Amino acid sequence: MQVGKGKIFLDENKADPLRITGINTEFTKQLKVGYQISLPREYGLSEVTEIISDTEIVIKKEFKEPNALEVLTQPGGTSYICMPYVDQSNLYEIVFEMLNAGKCIGVFPEGRSHDRSEFIPLKAGVAFMTLGAMAANPGLDVKIVPCGLNYFQPHKFRSRAVIEFGSPISIPPELIEKYNKNGSDRREACNKLMTIIYERLKLLAVIAPDYETLSVVRTARRLCRPEHRKLEIDEMIDLDRRLINGYIKFKNDSKVQGIYKKVKEY
Repeated sequence: MQVGKGKIFLDENKADPLRITGINTEFTKQLKVGYQISLPREYGLSEVTEIISDTEIVIKKEFKEPNALEVLTQPGGTSYICMPYVDQSNLYEIVFEMLNAGKCIGVFPEGRSHDRSEFIPLKAGVAFMTLGAMAANPGLDVKIVPCGLNYFQPHKFRSRAVIEFGSPISIPPELIEKYNKNGSDRREACNKLMTIIYERLKLLAVIAPDYETLSVVRTARRLCRPEHRKLEIDEMIDLDRRLINGYIKFKNDSKVQGIYKKVKEY
C-alpha cells in the first residue's frame, strides 16, 4: 500500500460516479489498471479500470459506503491509498489444502476494521474459500462456524469483549453444483452463501442503526438490571440485542418514543 499523492474528488459537474478527478495527483506513476484506491476509514475501495491522465481515472464500481459521497465531494477532496493488485490464487490454493487436511481457517468477512454500530458489506472471499475447497476436493464437508465479536467500549483500551459462537453452517450441495458451472452460476452460488452467513452473523452481533440508539439501549439495560444479581457479560449482550430488536420493531409507537426520549435525557 502507498499513500496517494494529492487529493481526489468526485466532480459532480460530470455526473459520472466512476470518473475520479485528482488534485496534484500522479495517477500514471502511482497506479496501474487493476490496482485499487481506498478512501480514508471505512468509506470503501474500488478497482482502477482506466488511467486517463495524472489527474483522472475510471474505477470499476462507484463508492456506495455510507458517507463516501460526502467525503468525495467535500471542498479540497480527500486523501486516498493506492493498493497494488494482489493475485489471490496462491492464497486460495493454500486455504484449500488446509481445509482438505482438516484444519481450521479464521476469517473476518468484513475485510477491515471499523467503528460502526452495524456490519459493513461482507467480502465474498469466505464464500470462494468454502465453495472452492469443496469443489476442488469432492467429498470434503466444510462447516462454517459463525462468530460474533461484541465490545462494550470499543474506543477504550482493553475494552471488555464477548465472543459468541453460533451453530455450524452446512453447505447446501446445490451451491457446489452451481459453483462448478462458473460464470453467473458461480456468482449466484457465492451470493447465496454470503446471504446465509450474513443472516447467521446478525444473530450473534449487537447491531444498532446508529450509535445514539446503541447508547440509549445500553443505558436502558443498565437501568433495568436485577437488584440482587449482577448480570454476566453474555447476558448483557443478549439483553442489548433484544432491546435493540424490540426498539427497531416498535420505534414508531408513541410510548416507545417517549421511553426513548426519557432514557436519552437521563
